[in-house]
Amino acid sequence: MVFVGRAFPLLFAAPAALRAPPTRPYRGARGSLAPLRSTVEDAPFTLRDAVELSKSTYRDLSKGSCFVAHATPTISFQYTRPVAERSSDEIISEAIPHGADASHIYEEIRDTHDNAKPLLLYLPGLDGQGISAVTQFDDLSNAFEFWRMRIDPTHDRSSFSELTMTVSNFIQDVATKQNRKLILVGESFGGLLAPSVAMRLDAMSGKEETPVLGMVLVNPATSFFKTNWSTWAPILASLRHIEQEEEQGTLSLPTPYSVIGGMALSMTIPDSSQFRSILDIMTKTPAAELQDALGVMRESFGILADNLPAQVIEHRVSNWCNVGSQVVNPRLSQLHVPTLTISGDEDNMLPSKEEGDRLVELMPDCTSMSVRDAGHFILDDRFNLTSTIIDAPFDPFGKKKGEKKYDPISDWKVPTDDEIREAVDSRVKPLRNLLSPQFFSTGKDGKRFMGLGKVPTPDGPLLFVANHQLIGLDLGLIIAELLEQRGIAARGLAHPIVFQGGNAVGNGFRGGAGPTGPPQRITKRNKDGLVDPPPGDFQTFGAVMVSPRNFYRLMQSGQTGLLFPGGVREVFHGKGEDYELFWPDTEMDGKSDFVRVAAKFNATIVPISAVGAADSANILLDAEEMLNLPLGLGDSLRNSSENTISARFDASNSDERFVPPLVVPSIPARHYFVFGKPFDTSAIDHGDRGACAELYREVKGELRRGLDDVLVARTKDPFKGFAQRMAVERVSGKTAPTFALEELNR
Repeated sequence: MVFVGRAFPLLFAAPAALRAPPTRPYRGARGSLAPLRSTVEDAPFTLRDAVELSKSTYRDLSKGSCFVAHATPTISFQYTRPVAERSSDEIISEAIPHGADASHIYEEIRDTHDNAKPLLLYLPGLDGQGISAVTQFDDLSNAFEFWRMRIDPTHDRSSFSELTMTVSNFIQDVATKQNRKLILVGESFGGLLAPSVAMRLDAMSGKEETPVLGMVLVNPATSFFKTNWSTWAPILASLRHIEQEEEQGTLSLPTPYSVIGGMALSMTIPDSSQFRSILDIMTKTPAAELQDALGVMRESFGILADNLPAQVIEHRVSNWCNVGSQVVNPRLSQLHVPTLTISGDEDNMLPSKEEGDRLVELMPDCTSMSVRDAGHFILDDRFNLTSTIIDAPFDPFGKKKGEKKYDPISDWKVPTDDEIREAVDSRVKPLRNLLSPQFFSTGKDGKRFMGLGKVPTPDGPLLFVANHQLIGLDLGLIIAELLEQRGIAARGLAHPIVFQGGNAVGNGFRGGAGPTGPPQRITKRNKDGLVDPPPGDFQTFGAVMVSPRNFYRLMQSGQTGLLFPGGVREVFHGKGEDYELFWPDTEMDGKSDFVRVAAKFNATIVPISAVGAADSANILLDAEEMLNLPLGLGDSLRNSSENTISARFDASNSDERFVPPLVVPSIPARHYFVFGKPFDTSAIDHGDRGACAELYREVKGELRRGLDDVLVARTKDPFKGFAQRMAVERVSGKTAPTFALEELNR
């Protein structure tokens, strides 16, 4: 109990105080919040400071802003001026009583920003005041015409229907009658009230005329029906019946309701980061203040009793959350207002993460945002609600209108040194340590050399043409070596499935769905899947979807491409087909298109012969055997393959069998890469199909020669075996040597 008593006041401070001493507390319109002792240089932020901050913040929220519209005796809507204008002598400072006409004030406020700012109304949680969002209010007031709802913490006994009507009527006055649109932001209970308000406005104005531009639901209580709070809250509230009368002159103890309720909140509100900050503040509190623990405990638990009295919490849970959940949830599927949900994945009060997914599927136009390492008090100093709303799908400032769509060919930039280093260190180096790859390059005379020194860097386009090793395990090794050794950014032409979320597991570079770098804190999704996902390694390092147009544009713009003519058939080869080439046959199919396009733009073609992947895995069932599996498994794989977009523009989905073999890893084999003799296409007429077909055969022949030569040469590698190689490399700290270069030049 002592721990909870010390920690509890922090739960009701501005969320930033859960992480660090406040440097700019919310001051409403008047800047009335007194500075805390902890703002003095070198003075620690203590438990006593936390109590005072909580009380001061609540007082500031209750005083109102520069303008207050009283909708009922217990409910008001408060406008907050932008931070820079709060020292102005022309402050609108007025309170309009319930029932009075405030249209002239709404017009004055609108004119202060020339109607350039969208309206935004914040609906608070059960506390009715928005203590959990105060960190966000200043930025919101700068970007929007910011209003917030306040409900009297002790006297209000409105029903859910009355709350809905009160908010709807206010929006009619401030938005509809002013011919303006409004953004509705609801947090926790406010996230349950907001859809109810939007539904009522739809009924009042019609779906096409609704004043609601969009909704933002933060850890919304639409998930209340999935919790046990409807049982526990009345039990907690009933503890008020055993409270003792205070005897004059004695130091009273905290009430049972405030203690048990405080403990419940202490266990459900903080996320792991906030909890660590609470512990940090406790440990830094001077020992002298810890002697005042009983006084701090009583005052901190009193914050709950003062701002959410037992009888109030009982009324609000029963008449707001219970009733609201029953009213709103059955109708959400008919609510067409564009909606963004924001959910903390560590919310222990409500199942918010799962609720975001549910609302995406249930509502016609909903996007969910999941925030990693965030709890019920998600709106702390780690999260920027203002920028999130500005970038929301409903686009409040029209930023996305006319926005140029990203062009993966012309807009792509070479990865930064930091991005390259991060990818190599975290994903390529582990493969290098296992496979000890060896790279060779070839001069124009056909002689091989160690390293990539003979790989050309022409002024025009460059095209690497490689065999596709089993499962594509070597892609990261090739890309990284070219970047590090030659500064060449080879842009892979990848199968369409990569850009639909597929992932070539273990290749050293993650696929289209996976982000480059550390895990992202925020992910968004809608009915179509991920929204604005961070680029995967494939995109970051220049991969584009393989298509005639993309290949043509790469060569046309003088870039470097990496093509695998063998495609899916080669990467998913069968048993006994190690290092065979499955290129289209020029004699049978007349396919030499990559040579014709390369010749049109005078590209240099360099074949790459890669060996090692097929020796690092055992194929248990190849594609043909997988399709013959019983119990419908084979038919399911066949249907999946036929529904996978073909990588070849002139082939149907059924012509390209996208069925991976069933493989198990074996002892990692050493990998070898031979960059073959370069082919200059400047003397080839791209319109001469015969000449292009002949060059196609020469390129394929050079790649085949590299495969055959290295397969023979590696038998002379003294460290071909995994155990010997690892032993030498662990002792020496260097890559083990390989066969003599002469073995490749015989």
